[in-house]
Amino acid sequence: MLCLLAAVLAFYVWHYTSPFPFDVPKDRSLVALFHAHQQAFQTLADMADKDATIASTEKSENLGVARRSEYARLVSQIDRKMKLGFGDCRIAFWFARDGILLSIGPRWAKGIACLTCVPSRVGEIVSNLDKDPGRGGGYLVPIEGDWYMIYQRLDYDDWRKKKL
Repeated sequence: MLCLLAAVLAFYVWHYTSPFPFDVPKDRSLVALFHAHQQAFQTLADMADKDATIASTEKSENLGVARRSEYARLVSQIDRKMKLGFGDCRIAFWFARDGILLSIGPRWAKGIACLTCVPSRVGEIVSNLDKDPGRGGGYLVPIEGDWYMIYQRLDYDDWRKKKL
């Protein structure tokens, strides 16, 4: 019984600290999702770009009820579990994120981003995000135009420096 408990605990720690647990979407599925809902992504990005001076998420109380409802309607067209984050040179659509005690790190997130500045200010361009880059930082794979897949990993030593 003790061995089973230890195994479950070890799996839990691995799953929630691993940069790529089982439920992280593959690059191919994120690109397909982007193309299937490109208009909704673009509308959300345009809205978030306008709202970035007063809010950092689609659920911010600084946004009016009608505006939050419009965000919710568009998000539901793509994926109800998706989380938005905007400001800081990007509008991020997070499809997977985790870590131990998200508020204190280490943590990671993977999704799609519309960049509002040069990519080098957000992360390093890489060829794919299907495997662990091996170190903390931001990583981007171009989709088209200002649209990228994004992976952000914050390790223990840099969790205080950045927000996902």
